[in-house]
Amino acid sequence: MNKIFDFKGKIRKYYPYFFFPLIIIYLSFNIFDGNNGLLSHARLDNEITALENNINSLKTENNLIQIKISSLQNLSSNSDLVDEQVRNVLGYGKSKEYVIFFDN
Repeated sequence: MNKIFDFKGKIRKYYPYFFFPLIIIYLSFNIFDGNNGLLSHARLDNEITALENNINSLKTENNLIQIKISSLQNLSSNSDLVDEQVRNVLGYGKSKEYVIFFDN
């Protein structure tokens, strides 16, 4: 019975030496690779730049489409553009004329 109490006393004596390294390992892991860690912030920064580039490309595409819409509304000035859009979108062509579509 005395040996059991001696063992418990030794455990209590060395208890901090066992748990402090575990706490340090846990904290260092969360600092680098946790949900709000340094590596996750780097991943989020890369995702933000990719999405910003996507937004910029969509804005330029939107501006081009707005220009086409405004020029199509003025039917008298750009009849060639109207003809091109009718052929591309609706697939119309004149008689004895071949329409070939190329994928962009």
